[in-house]
Amino acid sequence: MTVKKLIGMLIALAVLVGLAVVQKKGGNKKRPVVAGEGATLFQGLELNLVDGLNVSKGSNAVSLAKQDGTWVVRSLYNYPADFSKLADALRAASEVKMGAPVRASNVDASEYGLDEATSVSLRSGGAESLKLEVGGRREGSSTAGWANQHFVRKGGGDDIYLVDYDFRPFAAESDDWIDKELINIRSADIVAVKAGDVELSAVSNAWVLADLNEETEEFQSSEANKLRMALQYLNCTSVADPAKSDAELGFTNAVVYTASTTNKSYTVSVGGEGKGGRYVRLEGDVPERVQGWTYVISTYEAGDFLIPRDELVKEKKTSEEEQEGVEP
Repeated sequence: MTVKKLIGMLIALAVLVGLAVVQKKGGNKKRPVVAGEGATLFQGLELNLVDGLNVSKGSNAVSLAKQDGTWVVRSLYNYPADFSKLADALRAASEVKMGAPVRASNVDASEYGLDEATSVSLRSGGAESLKLEVGGRREGSSTAGWANQHFVRKGGGDDIYLVDYDFRPFAAESDDWIDKELINIRSADIVAVKAGDVELSAVSNAWVLADLNEETEEFQSSEANKLRMALQYLNCTSVADPAKSDAELGFTNAVVYTASTTNKSYTVSVGGEGKGGRYVRLEGDVPERVQGWTYVISTYEAGDFLIPRDELVKEKKTSEEEQEGVEP
């Protein structure tokens, strides 16, 4: 091999090495993200710093805030919020991709349902950090299929996006942001109940009415079981205004229900009628989070605490009446 050929091969090798280095450097570069493309719904928002949420639609408005490390529903007398629901809603929405804008320049925003939009505003450090307007839902079709797709406008801008997310977790009703389960005590664990003029107890695995007249009365165990099961899956529908007096809430003549297990006691005071149900208060060995509050429970559930004695018994038939009922 001549010196001239050797020099030529070295030059060619140097060129190849240079190209490889350039290609490697170029491969590490990221293509700039076009506005909207690849961006997420909460782009640039630090979730851990969020300390407020406002949701409104029409005349309905909800306000949540983080106070002293605890999330409360400010629009519902500062009652504790269901943090798991809030966290799940924020986390899921933060991962939603926005894609490219879908609005045509000659189409009015009302065509996307934004004239009746749900407004979602997040706050950090006391100031608004993100605002969304959630418009109409895209109808399913044979080509698009069925998806929870909504039209969204972000930050008051003109661009409208179609995002694949179900915004129902961001409810505009304060009641939807609280944990509605009050207490859940298995009926099998209840050994005694007192409610108004009724006193029941478990004797040798049988449910017994204290003052039953066995000569003239028959015990109706099916009705008694309702009293025994009253604390099982007891849920509220809302929270009452703490500023209202006992007279306003109907507790001056409350019916007091007390159920006991072998080592615990639970007391429910049933007040007057409220919007969509009856007012109740829970005391005794109930969870601490529900003590000191007045709740609204459904009229149906409240009825299980209010069963009178005359519904637990029926008059026994005399021997003559029994004979008359026997066909010859």
